[in-house]
Amino acid sequence: MINCPTCGKDRTNIRGYDTLADGTRKIKGFCLNEECETKYFRVAETRSLARILHFDIETAPMKVYVWDNHPDFIPDAMLDRDWYVICWSANWDDSDRLISAVQTPEEAINANDERIVRILWDLMDAADIVVTKNGKSFDEKKMNERFVCYGLPPISQYRHVDTQEVLKKNFRFSWNGLDAVRHRMGGEGKIKTDFSWWVKCMQGNQEYLNKMSEYCGKDIFENKQLYHDIRAWDKQHPNMGIYSQTGNPCCPVCGSENLEEIEVTYKTQVNEYMQFRCLECGRTPRARKPLKTTNVQLVG
Repeated sequence: MINCPTCGKDRTNIRGYDTLADGTRKIKGFCLNEECETKYFRVAETRSLARILHFDIETAPMKVYVWDNHPDFIPDAMLDRDWYVICWSANWDDSDRLISAVQTPEEAINANDERIVRILWDLMDAADIVVTKNGKSFDEKKMNERFVCYGLPPISQYRHVDTQEVLKKNFRFSWNGLDAVRHRMGGEGKIKTDFSWWVKCMQGNQEYLNKMSEYCGKDIFENKQLYHDIRAWDKQHPNMGIYSQTGNPCCPVCGSENLEEIEVTYKTQVNEYMQFRCLECGRTPRARKPLKTTNVQLVG
C-alpha cells in the first residue's frame, strides 16, 4: 500500500515506474481521493509493492413471501425486496487504520447501497491481494453482483487468499468459524450479535447501523490476525517475491529477506534443493536451482 504524498490517504492506484536520469526509479501513482489537489504523484521505490487488502461485508437478508416455514423453492414473484450491503470494512495489511462505510438511515430504509458499493470498488481495484474469510464463495461474488448492477467494470486482476480454504486444507479444527477458531487460538473472537441487529439496521436505526459497522470492523482485525498466524501453512499463497523491488531472495509468503538456511534439504523425485526458514513467518521455502545434477533416469 502506497500513501499519496499530498493528502496522505491510502486510496491510491499504482501505475508503474519512471526511471530518472541517475538511474533510480520512482513509483508512479494515482490518488483516488476526490478531495486531493494532486491526482498523480511519484514516490521513492520500496522493497515490496504488494498491496494486501482485508475486507468484509455485512448484508441485509431478502424479504420474501412463503406459504410455510420450509419451502423447497421460492419463485422470484414472491420476492418483496432483495438483499443489499449494509456496511463493509477494510484494512491495508501494513496499516492499523480501519476503513469502513455504512449506510445512512435513509439509504437503509430505501435499500440503497450504491454509495458504499462504489467506494469499495475503488479499494478493491487498488489491491494486488485481497484477504477474506469465506470470501471466495460469499463476499467476492456478492460484491461482483452489486458492481455489475451499478454498471461498474470488472476489478483489475488480484489474487485472493481465503482463510476459510486455508483452514480446511491444512487443519482439523472442530469448528472453522472465525469466532471458534480465534478463541481456540487465544484470540478475542467476534462481537456477539443476534438477528434483531439486522432488523433494526433495515429500519434505519442509526445506533444499530453504527454497531453493525463496529461488528464488521472487529471481524476484519480478527481475520487479519488469523491470516498472519496461518499464512505460512498456505501452499497456494501468492509469491511475494513477484512484488519485491530489491532483487534479493525473500520469503514467498511474507516478503521478508530475513532467511536462514536449514540442514534439511528439499527433495523431489529427481532433484535436491537447499531449504530455508523465514525468521518472520516461519515458512520453509526452497531454492529454485538444484544442489547438484542427479543420475536419476527413471521415475514413477
